[in-house]
Amino acid sequence: PISNRKIQKQGITSLITVDYIDIKKQRLDTNVVGYRMKMKETIIILVAFLVALASCKDLSKEEYYSFTETHPSFFELRHGDWTKSSWIRKPANLLMVHETFKKVGYANIITPYLSDNPLIIQEIYIKKNPYNLIDSLLLTYNNEQIDDKYYREFWARRKKENNDSIVFQIIKDIKFSYKTKFTSSVLRMQADSALVNDTLYQLINIEYRNDDLTSQLALQDIELLKKLGFHQSAYNLLFENSRYSNIDWDRENLSKDLKKADNGLLAWFADDTK
Repeated sequence: PISNRKIQKQGITSLITVDYIDIKKQRLDTNVVGYRMKMKETIIILVAFLVALASCKDLSKEEYYSFTETHPSFFELRHGDWTKSSWIRKPANLLMVHETFKKVGYANIITPYLSDNPLIIQEIYIKKNPYNLIDSLLLTYNNEQIDDKYYREFWARRKKENNDSIVFQIIKDIKFSYKTKFTSSVLRMQADSALVNDTLYQLINIEYRNDDLTSQLALQDIELLKKLGFHQSAYNLLFENSRYSNIDWDRENLSKDLKKADNGLLAWFADDTK
């Protein structure tokens, strides 16, 4: 977990996960064991099968409602199986997510995963040191004499998907982001604003905020989610989120303008209190 925040990382948790989207299907290295992907606490980013059917609760009447929730193109990163996702394999989508992560700041997203221990992201266990893994991926790109079967077939799959050059640049930028304490900020300034997805950027910023959560910031988050159309998420932060539970605000009044839905919808910010 990052700090004490219970946040589902999806999708967007880390693009390192993107580079391993075929681990589940390809048993290419005896040291790599793929597990079924679920929603995980963390960024980037970003994936589980939590159903936000938890609806608005009127404490006086004990009635339950569901609210509308925008589902943009990248929503499946939050509630989907990346090993089966065709969306994340598309070069344009990879680039959009990458540029958005750059603007947020890779250091904010990936630092908790960088250690000398094996890499564990979204319950995928990779028995490799993250630093060594990144170095090896960079060294084996476009290397026709690769001895290691895993890396050889990894890059072969990326080339087949026509996203090898973008994945290489992503890994290269990730390595640069932790080179010094300033390099992540350099990447942030270099992010291509034309490729950044503003909605994804704002959602990730809510999860990875470095500032202490105040009543003013919490209110801004709720109003932003309403504006973007994430009404079920807004409700969940108001009533069903441990991080926001101690905020002193008028929950009933803030929930009055939430748009009701006939059926429960998956929410970007799920109920994390049950």
